[in-house]
Amino acid sequence: MFRLGWQVLRGRLGEVVDPARARRAVWIAGAVAAVTLVVFVATELASGWAGPGALRSVAAIAFSTLGVWAVTYSCFPTARVVGPELRINGRQVRPDWQLSVRWSVQPYLERRPRPVAPEDREDVLNDVPLLQRGLVRRLSRLGPLLVGAASGGLAALVSGQVEVFVVLWPFVYLFTLPDMVVRLGRAERARLAALETEPPVPKHRPPWRRHPRGSKLGLPGD
Repeated sequence: MFRLGWQVLRGRLGEVVDPARARRAVWIAGAVAAVTLVVFVATELASGWAGPGALRSVAAIAFSTLGVWAVTYSCFPTARVVGPELRINGRQVRPDWQLSVRWSVQPYLERRPRPVAPEDREDVLNDVPLLQRGLVRRLSRLGPLLVGAASGGLAALVSGQVEVFVVLWPFVYLFTLPDMVVRLGRAERARLAALETEPPVPKHRPPWRRHPRGSKLGLPGD
């Protein structure tokens, strides 16, 4: 499921993230990280905050710079701008904010696969793409932030300024990212199963017959 979810993430990332905005965020974050790298090196030479030893100092500065870059990148909006057709009373209606599905679709997103019932086919095909867009947006926003926080924790741990248990919390949240990728894979599995399911056969009702007006008594010779 992780491999399938990764394929979905790569395939639908361009539908959620604007490449121009992403490139701008990358360049701005790179400029900020370059300035902070110079500051980190200068302060390390002056005070030795990164800890004893050249290898430890290089690792602490590298993790700190990576953390600054990732956190700065996550601060800039990278989602595509929605058009006026996706607005109600002037407010944006984004199709990539949905992270839940209706009750009839939830059983098909569980760990064990199950065949899609014909009566749930349309619900799955409608809700799953919206769920996938929401998960891709969450990964594109939350991923860099958690990577930056984890890099900062590693820098503090390598420099010896904090204890191990203090910097564990970013990694606890970081482990939620693979779970989102797995959810993407399960959603894609349900979508493919729905595509292979035949639509429900429409029920044919007997034609409604109107009773004739007048007397229903039979006459001789009728």
